[in-house]
Amino acid sequence: MIDSSGQTRERWSYDVFFSFRGPDVRKGFVAHLYKSLLRSGIYTFKDDEELAKGESMSPKLLKAIQTSKILLVVLSKSYASSSWCLDELVHIMRCRESGAGQFVLPIFYRVDPSHVRRQTGSFGESFDKLRNRHPERKLQQWREALTQVSHFLGYHTRNWDNDAQMIDEVTRDILERLPSSYLHLPTYAVGIISRVSRIKELMCFGLDDVQIVGIWGMAGIGKTTLAKAAFNKFSHRFEGTSFLENFRDYFKKPEGKFHLQKKLLSDILRRRDDAVFNNMDHAVKQRFRNKRVLVVIDDVEDVVQLHSVAIHLSCFGPGSRIIITTRNKHLLEQLGVVNIYSPKELNADESLDLVSWHAFKESEPPEEFLQLSKNLVEYCGGLPLAMEVLGAFLYKRSVPEWKSTLESLKRIPDDNIQAKLQISFDGLNALQKDIFLDISCFFIGMDKDYVGCILHGCKLDPGIGLSVLKERCLITVHDNRLMMHDLLRDMGRYIVQGTSRSNCETWSRLWDRDHVIDVLANYSGTDATEGLSLKAEVTAVENFEAKAFSNLRKLRLLQLSHVALNGSYENFPKGLQWLCWLGFPEESFPINLHLRSLVVMDMQKSNLKRLWNDQKPHVPLKELKYLDLSHSIHLIETPDFSYLPNLEKLLLINCQSLVKVHKSIQVLQGSLILLNLSGCIKLGELPLELYTLKSLETLILSGCSHIERLDDALGELESLTTLKADHTAITQIPSSSYKLKKLKELSLHGCKELWKDRHYTNSDESSQVALLRPLSLAGLNSLKTLRLGCCNLTDELVPENLGSLSSLEELDLQGNSFRNLQTDFAGLLSLQILKLDNCSELRSMFSLPKKVRSLYARNCTVLERTPELKECSVLQSLHLTNCYNLVETPGLEELKMVRVIHMEMCNSIPYTDRERIMQGGAVGSSGGIFVPGSSLPDWVNFKNGTRSISFTVPDPTLNFDLIGFTVWTTYVSQQDDVMSACTPNITLKNQTKGDIWSRNPATEHIRMYLEKHIWQGHFSNEDFLLETGDQVEVSVDFGDEVTILETGLTLAYREVTEVPNEQLTEIDDEVPNEQPAETDDEVDYEVLIDESQRRPPRKVGMGLKTVLGAFGLLAFIVVLGKHGSPLRRHNHLRRNKIEKDKEKDATVHIFSFLDY
Repeated sequence: MIDSSGQTRERWSYDVFFSFRGPDVRKGFVAHLYKSLLRSGIYTFKDDEELAKGESMSPKLLKAIQTSKILLVVLSKSYASSSWCLDELVHIMRCRESGAGQFVLPIFYRVDPSHVRRQTGSFGESFDKLRNRHPERKLQQWREALTQVSHFLGYHTRNWDNDAQMIDEVTRDILERLPSSYLHLPTYAVGIISRVSRIKELMCFGLDDVQIVGIWGMAGIGKTTLAKAAFNKFSHRFEGTSFLENFRDYFKKPEGKFHLQKKLLSDILRRRDDAVFNNMDHAVKQRFRNKRVLVVIDDVEDVVQLHSVAIHLSCFGPGSRIIITTRNKHLLEQLGVVNIYSPKELNADESLDLVSWHAFKESEPPEEFLQLSKNLVEYCGGLPLAMEVLGAFLYKRSVPEWKSTLESLKRIPDDNIQAKLQISFDGLNALQKDIFLDISCFFIGMDKDYVGCILHGCKLDPGIGLSVLKERCLITVHDNRLMMHDLLRDMGRYIVQGTSRSNCETWSRLWDRDHVIDVLANYSGTDATEGLSLKAEVTAVENFEAKAFSNLRKLRLLQLSHVALNGSYENFPKGLQWLCWLGFPEESFPINLHLRSLVVMDMQKSNLKRLWNDQKPHVPLKELKYLDLSHSIHLIETPDFSYLPNLEKLLLINCQSLVKVHKSIQVLQGSLILLNLSGCIKLGELPLELYTLKSLETLILSGCSHIERLDDALGELESLTTLKADHTAITQIPSSSYKLKKLKELSLHGCKELWKDRHYTNSDESSQVALLRPLSLAGLNSLKTLRLGCCNLTDELVPENLGSLSSLEELDLQGNSFRNLQTDFAGLLSLQILKLDNCSELRSMFSLPKKVRSLYARNCTVLERTPELKECSVLQSLHLTNCYNLVETPGLEELKMVRVIHMEMCNSIPYTDRERIMQGGAVGSSGGIFVPGSSLPDWVNFKNGTRSISFTVPDPTLNFDLIGFTVWTTYVSQQDDVMSACTPNITLKNQTKGDIWSRNPATEHIRMYLEKHIWQGHFSNEDFLLETGDQVEVSVDFGDEVTILETGLTLAYREVTEVPNEQLTEIDDEVPNEQPAETDDEVDYEVLIDESQRRPPRKVGMGLKTVLGAFGLLAFIVVLGKHGSPLRRHNHLRRNKIEKDKEKDATVHIFSFLDY
């Protein structure tokens, strides 16, 4: 076939065919070489099957040899004992002689080529075993093939110090013999395969539009390596390819634009001459429009760079893919990129593996270096660049040298790592650099809004600045807290030190305790210092003179913890914008401490009784936005707010002596947005002036146990979005609450007196029911979260208009006393979370929300039947633990999205119903199903009486793809109804490929019982990419307090249907990964997809929505047993609805496998 460029397109299905004798090399040398080839994107056929005696080679194997570019023969001592291997070798030599251009590369693994040539020595002994079992004609064919291959130039183990070195060189050699588009990857590129499979999902093969895939991450995370691996892996799918490495650096050079355009044109058009187009911009825009191309643009800094080189989506033909690697997420957003992959740091196991390969050239560190290696892993924080650089540096170094290096790294970062990381920093403007340095020295782990308030006061424009830092991977935000990689933190602090490493007085920021003490003790501070942090031990207060700060005139950030200052504050820095003084020792604030520029005052755990005594500050603190006096247990009253006229946030959490909120709070009616008084147990009432705060958005009174009422003026808080009054003595919500049109969260958990009318005076207890009035929720149309748990709610006191809250997303009614919950939840279409735990008298419910995702009804001990569940089509977690009398959960077995089902101690549910529930579980719901039971279901016929099970993945022989597996286990404990302290863990070892995965099921800790229970967990093969012939061990660990009694496993397959050519569109074999509702936290599953051992891409009808859709279509289930053989088939069928014009059941095929 001739393509449009005039070049003959190669017909190879594989780059390399692997011929070897299994027992003596499979798990060692061959496994490591195979992984090295995969990492480098070399498509390799490795046959792990051994044919039964007398069988001939399959057509599949013969074709694999014929369509492989390089034929790699590993001649080991036992190679000649296998008639299978010798037949392979004969066919390999015939293919080489056919003139098809194949190349034979022998590896003499611990055998001498002369022994192979003459069949002597230990190699000959192996060959002699075949003499009496085969005819002379066959023996002669084998001798000739062995003689031939022994004369070829190859690799001999005696020429190498270790296998790792030889593997590296073999990989390089093969790469050089393959087409020049192949890019060399690091020898020890750990974790590449799994991450490239994630990129594959984003490539959307099969769609004809032109798409960009972004790889975005911090420096050193491996973006370029991943892009190269993806390029190697996918380039065969395209008519033209180009990899523009170091795009940013080339662009900045004088002839950079010309170089990049010329490389792009020459790569794709396959012109290796020095031809120059008259108009390079025009050529880039026009010459590829009809070509399906793959272009990787590595390390792009700015969208202007791409535009200048004239690269645009319209330049490329249908089906083209452009991969862009960058540190700048905003660049991808400017380009409208939707598919963005952000590589995660290597986990602990991967990191130790990578460090070990670089430092010791072995998969595991020597025992005496194990802890040192773990220390290095911890320092590197999962950053591949750091592990490669430091691991290589420590190669062949002694234990003392390791210890010395690790100690010095605490003070001085490695130059090579530092230079790479600093590229992102250098691209920031001056304000953004200041923000980065402030965070690296003081604010890591702090609330983003809190830090933003400080930075805003410093006029550093945090709104855009923090966004830029996040886009460039210099910070991350988790749970609204600013986080930074440890190596980036060290880089920032190293930049602050500049060239004056030993002269800390000249640094702009001081964070190290020893340096700060030295400066303060010697009165050596200078105007250079802008920020200072000193955290003393809680049990040992540090004492200094206040005048030690007199030379720090430019100080804007000051953080002290358990520090006492003596003397006058007259010369204290007057430009402070952040004062964080935890454990402030005085009973009032010094009057001569001038804080007119202060923006944030954080005085938690102080000894203050009042902020100021009788004397007031000389001038109002007009800049103060944030005041936190929380946990100041001696504080009696709030300050006079007339001196804090622009305060926005006031936190007085757990001020246990507070009895008064100053009435001057009304001056804050245009500024205060948050007031937190939680835990102020002596506070009995709120001043009427508080209800004038028109700007107040959040009011928290939880734990104010003496507050009995809220004034009817509550409705005047027109901006209120959050009201929390848990565990207060409040008896009613004021009738004016209907005016709270913006209220989104109302929490009254534990308000046991909420329903009593304090004005009712009848003392006759028999009339007590007359004292009770249900809560009115009228008018609260914006309410999203309502918590009424443990409020003594009976049937009569459930709010009548509860079912009218159309915006409600979370409803907590746990711990109440109603028996028949008659609220019609079906109309609450926004309700996603419903909590009914510990409603011990609940007997029935009218309905459930149709869009509910999580239903909690644990310890509802008299509940016998749940409402119909089949309408809850998006239900993801169901918690019915300890519902002892529950006998029926209608419709549960029909739900396909449920990830977690907890039914521990639901012994009244018939076992047949429990089996039906387990049969209905959807593949991918790794959280699993927990039900009572002492033995695994009958259809799991092959089990193992330990916590692990081993098997070999069988060949389905027909058009079926392995899409997942189900693990089953029975367990018991010596504890009863107690949560385990250990997180459950599932470990899968692919002994064929040498890969190990550890997964935590998406569920909480195991609840332990004296009675036996069954856990069933489903796992998608997109996590593990098991393939035919893989030898696998799966083990279950629920912690030391839980005993695993039995383990079983089933495999799930999906049929891939062939359709006529005229209906074909080429797409992937794999199903795209469905994004979970929760995020990656949650659990960040790595998907590991390797096409090199799969069938070539199939033509699959796009009408088959199952191919692109759900995990649930199980064509058949194969039960696997203990010792690695495929086990007996069974007829348990699973079905999934296909969403098309009409629904129809999937066709299920059952067939058996040959043992091998």
